[in-house]
Amino acid sequence: MRKIIISLILFGFSLIFAEEQKNIPEPNAALKALEIREQTLEKWAKVKVEPGTEQFRKKDADVRKVVDEIVDYRFIAEFIIGEKWASTPDSQKEELFNKIKELFSKVYLGKLIYNKGYEKKYLDKGSEKKYLKGVPESVFIVSEITASLKNKPVTYELIYHMRLVDNVYKIFDIELDTVSLSMNYREQFNKNLKTQSVDKLIKLIDKKIQKSISPGKPQTTQAEEQPKSPKK
Repeated sequence: MRKIIISLILFGFSLIFAEEQKNIPEPNAALKALEIREQTLEKWAKVKVEPGTEQFRKKDADVRKVVDEIVDYRFIAEFIIGEKWASTPDSQKEELFNKIKELFSKVYLGKLIYNKGYEKKYLDKGSEKKYLKGVPESVFIVSEITASLKNKPVTYELIYHMRLVDNVYKIFDIELDTVSLSMNYREQFNKNLKTQSVDKLIKLIDKKIQKSISPGKPQTTQAEEQPKSPKK
């Protein structure tokens, strides 16, 4: 009887351990998930289409569908707004979420995917702990981007940070030449929220969206001129 009880206890612990292991992001699996989705993005990156045409609308719809599947916009929005998120009315939360989603989309798509000279290669990958607050376990994937800026090639480093959300790998931060987009926007917007209303912040995000539309490598903002590593 004693042996049976011990066996049941050990079996229970093994199930708990297996469940915990299942929820820990794995670098190779994350890279595979990223590569599968980016095959569509890279295919469209090489297709030159004129804005306003049916082909452009198809390209835009296909690309955004893939990006929506792989980017954890909900976490990004809540992280960027920080403590203010909890006290923000639901109607404004939804508007903030949509604006931040659009801002990230413009940077990720407008600067990289819609750049017809865009090429990428993966350099490194690994596991990380507590990269950002609220993310105990995640994976980083280092890539090198070669893009066309004013008909000249430019190369820069792009690091994806991914976590598991309902067993799906999602990007929750992107570092561009050591600048964390999530942390950079969090620092900027929190500074504004100390003295301004949420409505004014939404207008500020609108301005940033408009600035991000031009092609090429993303423009640096005042906060990005001195690159900062994310706070662990």
